[in-house]
Amino acid sequence: MAPFYRADDAQFFSDIEYMRTLSQEIIDKRIEHPEDTKDLLNAMLYGKDPRTGKSLSQGTIIDNLITFLIAGHETSSGALSFLFYYLVKNPEAYRKAQAEVDKVIGTESIQVHALQKLPYITACLRETLRLQPTAPAFSTTPLSPQGEVIGGKYFVEHGQPIAALLSQIHLDPTVYGSDAEEFKPERMLDEAFKRLPPGAWKPFGNGARGCIRFPFAWQEIMMVTAMLLQYFDFAPQDQSYNLQIKSTLTIKPKDFFMRATLREGWTATKIERSLSGSIRTPASAKSQAAVTSKPKTEGLPLSVLYGSNSGTCEAFAQTLSADAGAKGFNASVQTLDSAKQSLPSGQPVVIITASYEGEPCDNAAHFYDWLQNMKDGERIESDYAVFGCGHSDWSKTFHKIPNSIDALLEQHGGSRMCARGSADAAKGDMMSAFQSWEDDVFWPAVQKKCGVSDADGASEAIGQGLTISVTSQRASRLRADVSEAKVVETRLLTAPGVPEKRHIELQLPSEMTYRAGDYLAVLPLNPTETVHRVLFSLAWDALLQIDSKSNTTLPTEHPISAFDLFSAYLELSQPATKRSFSMLIEASKEPQTKQTLQHLLEVDFDAQITQRRVSLLALLERHPTIDLPLGAFVASQMSMRVRQYSISSSPLADPRRATLTYAVLDAEALSGHGRHVGVASWYLSHLKPGDIVHVAVKPSHQAFHLPVDSGVPVLMFCAGTGLAPFRSFVQERAAQIGAGRKLASAHLYYGCRHPERDSLYADELARWEKMEAVTLHYAYSQAPERSHGYKHIDEAMRADGQLLLDLWDADARVFVCGSRDVGESVKSVCLDLAKDWARQRGKEPSDERANEWFDSVRNERFSTDVFA
Repeated sequence: MAPFYRADDAQFFSDIEYMRTLSQEIIDKRIEHPEDTKDLLNAMLYGKDPRTGKSLSQGTIIDNLITFLIAGHETSSGALSFLFYYLVKNPEAYRKAQAEVDKVIGTESIQVHALQKLPYITACLRETLRLQPTAPAFSTTPLSPQGEVIGGKYFVEHGQPIAALLSQIHLDPTVYGSDAEEFKPERMLDEAFKRLPPGAWKPFGNGARGCIRFPFAWQEIMMVTAMLLQYFDFAPQDQSYNLQIKSTLTIKPKDFFMRATLREGWTATKIERSLSGSIRTPASAKSQAAVTSKPKTEGLPLSVLYGSNSGTCEAFAQTLSADAGAKGFNASVQTLDSAKQSLPSGQPVVIITASYEGEPCDNAAHFYDWLQNMKDGERIESDYAVFGCGHSDWSKTFHKIPNSIDALLEQHGGSRMCARGSADAAKGDMMSAFQSWEDDVFWPAVQKKCGVSDADGASEAIGQGLTISVTSQRASRLRADVSEAKVVETRLLTAPGVPEKRHIELQLPSEMTYRAGDYLAVLPLNPTETVHRVLFSLAWDALLQIDSKSNTTLPTEHPISAFDLFSAYLELSQPATKRSFSMLIEASKEPQTKQTLQHLLEVDFDAQITQRRVSLLALLERHPTIDLPLGAFVASQMSMRVRQYSISSSPLADPRRATLTYAVLDAEALSGHGRHVGVASWYLSHLKPGDIVHVAVKPSHQAFHLPVDSGVPVLMFCAGTGLAPFRSFVQERAAQIGAGRKLASAHLYYGCRHPERDSLYADELARWEKMEAVTLHYAYSQAPERSHGYKHIDEAMRADGQLLLDLWDADARVFVCGSRDVGESVKSVCLDLAKDWARQRGKEPSDERANEWFDSVRNERFSTDVFA
């Protein structure tokens, strides 16, 4: 193959010659013009080995000079990339680091002496290099000719290399605690850093072969970090990005991109002056960093900002944006984080967000942190409205974040345009709640405030300005937030006659990584039968050209087949909303049909439509005389959303494969007509080996992972497919034990119907129990005689009360996964055990103290993954 690479080889050797020639010129110049300075070049030229008296040859000096250039570039760029990844993923740390720069440097040009006054940024860099040392390993060998015994156990011969993996050394829980895998700069502040034991932090190599360029790299990274935080605000381009590693000479983040916007008071000209050292006074002009996108249609500007993990709030934001044109506005849609420190003024701002375990959504965390920590005197000059989403089963955190944002905006001078809206996922129809707030509260208020009326023809057009024409070309657009995985295996886990539960194994893309306990988000397709129902009178191979006068998530660049559109892009089974009901009434030409629909809308909508999950498609089938335009139907549907499933495998078993364990939803429809089929579970159940599925890994809450410290006991409680994440936990523990690791005990309390019908993975769990990876505690509701008389896991827990208390005293971590009923029953037992614990210690038990204790350990030692 050499003849094919002659040009590349020639360039390669030419580059080497250039570097060596340049290095020789530097050496010759220093020899010809000596300088009395203590620098590395003089040390290499004139220094001598104290034992041999020999100096370095010029060839060796040249080698080292080239190494400084290459290795320094690699380590510095890699460390900076990891540092900013952790900063943008941790809003509190980002804010503290930027505040330190503002306090120490302000708007002055940075000077080297200022670096010593940045202890928090120093700690951030230390913590980054602890978690991701860019040179992730070094080798060493015994110096004694007789070899050495390492740790009193392993004999290593002289000359035998030993690889020290820093990724493991730096995560030692005995040094860094049970949260060793988390980014916490506070643990690396000066005093805490000085208390670290020798050898606990070695990101720049070891001993005599430590990185000689370390001081230069450190100074370079600190200066660049301070300048970037001084001039810019950063946010990840993809809020769902999870760290992936790229290996070259060193390691660095793969495909990690950030967006930079100028901070208030900075312009390109002022930055140029600052870098040249000529700016010395505070700047006052506000940056022109754009938060909104270029208008697509005429109308007053309106900013729609959302925080969304699952996609629901983003869908609401897109819905409001699509409606804006008809109301006389031109809307742009961005994440909340894009508006940190630059909330738009001079135009209405709509904020749509949810709470996630009582915390802001991933793409709203920086905005919320900024809002919470605004300084006295800082003012917000925005007219705003807030809509919050949540689930009332989690009463303590229900709407916590939207409520807090609403209050903080008002506290800092914002002008509330209308009453806060809200939706409750427990009631089933969040879209109706959103559209009712939008139509009855938001639009009337914002139109009145801005003096705007509906756009011409808005009341006549059904379907929000969306038109569709049938064409003859075929194309479709793929979703950008997921990657392709390949189905390796599928199998049924349950016996006939019980609800179907299945297993699927996927070959992940090479860049996709996960941890035991994480989720896999799946982008499904609608059931084929549902798609055929919605094709109206179109030919099976009809192609659609979509044109929208407002923002839309639908493919508009190219024609798309009708089947692909209804299969892949739209939620067809969601309950009809009140707005779509009104649209049907308007489109109906029959008085009797209008009267029937109007009665349902005004009198019995929740009971007959929402609770029975009657879709717009089902209503059209009930009333076939309604001639609803195709564009109106499509515009009324939510965009297809990903569904999250707990991964039921461990990457220690195979890092390139992940398994899901799921229940297939197929039951009589509550409407009384046909069956209600789960979109994602139907889709997964029809996949075959070799099929391609679009997926993305979504990290679970940090607390819902196995403890780093192998000496911490583990308690797991679940029922049905709630076993999924715990199968991954037990599989991981089995792999660790198989590799010779000693682990504290783990107990799994698992409930199902019958040991021979739906006891999932029974053989595997039994095998892992023999390895002492887990102790199993079953509860069979239909065969209690096979589970010591226990029908449900709460009964088994009460019987093992003292065991559970002893494990809790041994610092056990508790995990719960399953339905809301499972979560509540486990919580009830834990509260009772807490009162027993108090009695044993001579304390007066009370419900209030027990609940306070429970709240204090949630998401610390007690972690739940409860699904509705």
